Amino acid sequence: MPVTKNTASLLSLIAPLFSYLKDEDYGHVLQNAAWQDVRVAAGPSLGEALALPAWEVRSSFQNELLVPGMPLAAMPVESLYKAWSAQEGNAFGATRGLYLGDPARHLGAVYEQLAIHVPEAFASMPDHLTLELELLALLLEAGNDAAARQLVTDHFDWLGDYDAALADRADMVAHNGALVPARRRNLLDGIAFLRALTALANRITLSVLDGRDASLRAYAQGDRR
Repeated sequence: MPVTKNTASLLSLIAPLFSYLKDEDYGHVLQNAAWQDVRVAAGPSLGEALALPAWEVRSSFQNELLVPGMPLAAMPVESLYKAWSAQEGNAFGATRGLYLGDPARHLGAVYEQLAIHVPEAFASMPDHLTLELELLALLLEAGNDAAARQLVTDHFDWLGDYDAALADRADMVAHNGALVPARRRNLLDGIAFLRALTALANRITLSVLDGRDASLRAYAQGDRR
């Protein structure tokens, strides 16, 4: 079954949730009835974990997990999970955990070619998962399935590493006796949500790679990976 624009809609729904959101922006997400459909379609294993947290919880965990430089930060930025550069003789080539690596430079060139403006907040991380998912949605909406599959091949093979980073943060939080219970719970709930969101993103991108329909109906009928 060919990939449809329903896949692009799913990607557009989940993409912003990997980023730091303002109260007003998150309010729009909470009011979007389509999210409940996503939860139902994602199935029991993911659907429960994909319940949108209240703003108090969202605000709490994003301040610590989705802000660069914070002790518990787990930024969904591709360069951080890959060797910085494959270029021979590069002093930082094999180093991981750095921004603006090969993935960022490649995507920067893609954005320039497509005349896509990278928001200032993402200037140091054009390979942020939010932007990658939005670019994938754009390609699918344009009917360019071949380019979409190439993007998945080139830029979505690190989601397992990101999930591992989130699991590590969960372990750190669970064993930190200095955290007050409310803060610990907010962080653990936030990490669980981000892990479920990452699993859903991975499932959708695999469906694009396979050329399968990632519509809500397909998920509801168990067409999953």
